[in-house]
Amino acid sequence: MQHPEESASAPQTAPSPNLRKRQRTDASNDGAHHNPGAPQAPVAGDAFIQDNDAAASGGDDDDEDDDKPKSDKKAGRRKIKIEFIQDKSRRHITFSKRKAGMYPRCAYELSTLTGTQVLLLVVSETGLVYTFTTAKLQPLVTQPEGKNLIQACLNAP
Repeated sequence: MQHPEESASAPQTAPSPNLRKRQRTDASNDGAHHNPGAPQAPVAGDAFIQDNDAAASGGDDDDEDDDKPKSDKKAGRRKIKIEFIQDKSRRHITFSKRKAGMYPRCAYELSTLTGTQVLLLVVSETGLVYTFTTAKLQPLVTQPEGKNLIQACLNAP
């Protein structure tokens, strides 16, 4: 399910006149000298692409951190050390993301796959209570007796 703010697309911008799309060329032209202005014949989807710019650069890149493995350079998921996050803003963001991932993965899937009853209760740093329950445990979070029990547990020293 998308949120309304996520479904709105970003405004389209026109490409810069300095940029041009790189053409795919057939690797059979190995002996020929590359002429950047000359049109190149397109190739089939499963053919190799000859990247003359990369070949001319000798494989050098401008990165200063050549001693790091290549996997560290890519964006995306990376393993983090599991320890308390000191920065309050980062801690709040991590809480929100992990809570959102935990509800469907842990609670709903566990209940559906195994037929068990699940009550997931998460209390934020600010005292907000987030719950996920299966039908039989729903009264624990909706009826006053259940709410009082949860509140008593949270107030205990």
